Amino acid sequence: MQQLNRGSQLMILFFYVLKDFIKYVIGTLLLVVFLFLLFDFIHKTTRYIPRYNPNTNLLIKYYFYFIPNLIAQALPIASLLASVVTMVLLSRTNEITAMRAAGMGPLRLGMPIIFGGAALSLVSLFMGEIVQPKAATRMHFIQDVQIERGSETQITEGARWVKNANTLYNFRDYDPITNVMTGVRVIETGENFRPKRSMEARLATYRSDQADWLLEDVKILYFWPKGTLSYSEKKEVLPVSIPVEPTKLKRERRTPAELSSQELTDAIQKGASSGMDVQGYKVDFHSKIAQYFAAFVVSLIGLKFGYKSERTMETARGILVAIFIGVSYWVIMSSMRALAVKGIVNPMLAAWAANVVIFGISVYNTLQGRRKA
Repeated sequence: MQQLNRGSQLMILFFYVLKDFIKYVIGTLLLVVFLFLLFDFIHKTTRYIPRYNPNTNLLIKYYFYFIPNLIAQALPIASLLASVVTMVLLSRTNEITAMRAAGMGPLRLGMPIIFGGAALSLVSLFMGEIVQPKAATRMHFIQDVQIERGSETQITEGARWVKNANTLYNFRDYDPITNVMTGVRVIETGENFRPKRSMEARLATYRSDQADWLLEDVKILYFWPKGTLSYSEKKEVLPVSIPVEPTKLKRERRTPAELSSQELTDAIQKGASSGMDVQGYKVDFHSKIAQYFAAFVVSLIGLKFGYKSERTMETARGILVAIFIGVSYWVIMSSMRALAVKGIVNPMLAAWAANVVIFGISVYNTLQGRRKA
């Protein structure tokens, strides 16, 4: 019975600390989002709003879909500040001493923070893979098309040329409303990149039921192995499996950071097959994966404050330490990213450098605090 009561007490204390951690996370997120939206709105009132004179409802929708992007970026900051403030205030009010007297050892004392940081990483994963990509799509559509009155049918850069194995695909123009390409060329190559067969069509219509393109008014040229013309023929219609999806032909308005990891992987594969430089996409992919763990890693910084005596703990000092570590994290991440984009540093190494450094500092400080406790 005593063990059961002790276990219940420990669980109550666990959720008590976790509740404080979540409370400060939510407070930090609300503050960061509010300040950024306020500053962005004030900035837009100088030139942007007078120039485009957007409808109030469109502005509200724009900022509504902008919020998930802000939350995704602010989660590591919120996790860092929440962990430090929670442990600092518990120490100042002698609650940590009381918890230790109730049987909470150093590991149990830090478990709510560890659990909370891990939960925030899961939230970051959910936001980055599901919520943020969809919200960013809608946000950019409102900004570029409805507010700035841009074209809805712009084609993504580099989409007119596609390479798949030994075949090149090219089209002159594309209408996303009717799913029709015009001026289509398909070139099959052999050894030494010499043409084996070439097809030219006036237009090609996408067939969703067959997942292929139906070429019309097709002229087909056949070549000898040495590259000289053998013979030609014409066909009214000809189905061809062009590796181009209509949904991916529209210009991508989102930044790479707003894409999901799967979309970044597709962009890397497509760019590599087309001979494009995909170094930037590789950096963004690894940075995105590493950022999902950032909330957990930086939350560990707060653990060291749970080992210090309340007599030596200063709230302001703890918050300043958290801010310094947070700034250091972003400086390391930004610097390594710049080096990786230039090809000086491996993209994976650059993406994970900040997490590894901060994790190492957290573990070292926690062990040092435990020895002094």
